[in-house]
Amino acid sequence: MKKNLMGFVVLSMVLLAVFFTGSAAWALKNVCPDCNFLQEDMELTACPNCGKIINKCLICGTVNPIKNDNCSECSASLAESRVMRTIDKDVREHLRLGESDRAKIEVELGQIKDKVEKGELTPELASREVELLTKMDWWSKANLKAIEFATKFPEATQTALVKKCRVKSLRQLGFLAMEDDEYAIANEYLKTALELEPNDKKTANLLKISQNELKKE
Repeated sequence: MKKNLMGFVVLSMVLLAVFFTGSAAWALKNVCPDCNFLQEDMELTACPNCGKIINKCLICGTVNPIKNDNCSECSASLAESRVMRTIDKDVREHLRLGESDRAKIEVELGQIKDKVEKGELTPELASREVELLTKMDWWSKANLKAIEFATKFPEATQTALVKKCRVKSLRQLGFLAMEDDEYAIANEYLKTALELEPNDKKTANLLKISQNELKKE
């Protein structure tokens, strides 16, 4: 019981620290976690007062300048690494913080986002983003990114994979709309999914149910 409670508390602290924005996030970035020395030279990699390495990426191990928000080597977000390194290594390993499938996917999505912002978008990255968003059950985002992919890379070899992800996302969006009794909206999602994949029996069955419910209104 105590172990579970400890895990919950530590995880809560990590989530709060990672998702805080503004002055709190900036303070974490330019204040040494060991001696609280205020860093003025953001080009440094270690605290000039105590020698603590401030911005080491826990994904690939690269030591970055304090100013970096993303790792210069693997493009992973450094905010989580800065927070995780304030937690005792044994505790971190015991609780396997950051090692869940969803945590790993979020890291990879952050890497893709950083590369996109740098103008390094490729069909491989764009399709991978759609695939990961689908795995995270972020149906709306996956659908929108799939539409963007089709517009930017109509001849890409990853088109079939992206279409498969979009069909699944549309089917799930349709199902969620049905749960909210929004059958007209559900019909639109499901019809679009069937246009993309006419042989999808799951979508066809949902559409039939949704259309029958719509007739009752």
